[in-house]
Amino acid sequence: MIPKALAHRDFRIYVIGNFFALNGVWIQRITISWLGWSLTDSASFVGLLAFLMMLPTLIFGPFLGVVADRTNVRIAALSTQSALFIVTLALTIAYFTDFLNAMVLAICALTIGLVTALHHPIRMAMAPRLVPVESIGAAVPIISINFNLSRFLGPFIAGTLIATLGVGSALLVNSAAFLPLLLALSVIRPRPKSGGTLVPSGFIESFRAGIAHTRSDPLIVTGILVTALTSLSARGVQEILPVIADGAFDRGASGLGQLTAAAGLGALISSIKLASHPIDRAAGLPRASLIGAGASLTLVVVLGFAPYWWVALLCAAGLGASGTQVGVGIQSAIQIRLDDDMRGRVMSLWTTTAIGATALGALALGAAADVIGLRGALITSALISALALTAVLLRYRKALRANPSNLSRNRDRSDLENGLPPP
Repeated sequence: MIPKALAHRDFRIYVIGNFFALNGVWIQRITISWLGWSLTDSASFVGLLAFLMMLPTLIFGPFLGVVADRTNVRIAALSTQSALFIVTLALTIAYFTDFLNAMVLAICALTIGLVTALHHPIRMAMAPRLVPVESIGAAVPIISINFNLSRFLGPFIAGTLIATLGVGSALLVNSAAFLPLLLALSVIRPRPKSGGTLVPSGFIESFRAGIAHTRSDPLIVTGILVTALTSLSARGVQEILPVIADGAFDRGASGLGQLTAAAGLGALISSIKLASHPIDRAAGLPRASLIGAGASLTLVVVLGFAPYWWVALLCAAGLGASGTQVGVGIQSAIQIRLDDDMRGRVMSLWTTTAIGATALGALALGAAADVIGLRGALITSALISALALTAVLLRYRKALRANPSNLSRNRDRSDLENGLPPP
């Protein structure tokens, strides 16, 4: 039986094209991190590269959400994907012409981060408009399955290519992977926007309205904070996997591919489970996401003590599964509460905090690993995140007890349009 969301032509075309592009993204991430490690043998530099690719989202993400709500998302997606293709091609040329060094690699990572920062809110705003409003809850987990299938295959492909044919082959495949999505974006047509909240004419007014809408909903605020705190440690460690694969276990590029693929496999299994259990609009934060948050932090500690390679692989798979329970579950809960004309702004805030926290986590973990060792860095980050997460969930529980109607999205839209919190 075909899943409900895949019954729609444009969504099917987008999912197929995006599959190739997502594999390219994962090949790119593995290749850049491996290049960083092989050029410098520095955990700090590997963490810095991850940070640079995420820094623009941390800085500009909330403002770029306004752009996504005020522009033709299909044309914008075509533009960002074309730019990513050009930057990747430039990195490939730099490698084959022996122009690549640590500085050039860092500049490429930052440039990729700048383009990706704009693409995140655009894809968040566009993908739900490729299905009817009533199918959005079913579409988000399928997008996650697509993402996590590539998360499983991409690192395996990258690790195999680097180990057998060299880094250049991975860069060439990475460049070619963007072409199918460019073709898909040229033929799909997103449906008209739904919802009654008009986007204010002024840029600042639009931004304020998005912030006000987010602050007015305890579920959205808590969901963003939970995602950020788990990303800081559990997602941050997945950005310094070269340090674990080669620095701790001496497994080289193939080991890096295995670790990342294990995380992708766990995430894929979790995504399939989420697709079979759609999020209810009035159910609040998914219980599985909250359990996943605690499990992910526990696994970071276990990974710090992992004595054998197979234990590290199991931890990576567990981190992928629990991280997906957090990210996709919370994203789905937020997405189904939004109208199309508010989607880019609110989801850009979610994306910004998730990616920003991951970037900060990768940077801090890489630096801490060089100073106090990998085990100490992992344990410390997990404990700090766990304490903050507990405080956030206690506050959310208190807010719901004080006003159970917070789970309802039947708010006075006129206040939100004016950038004001509800009475």
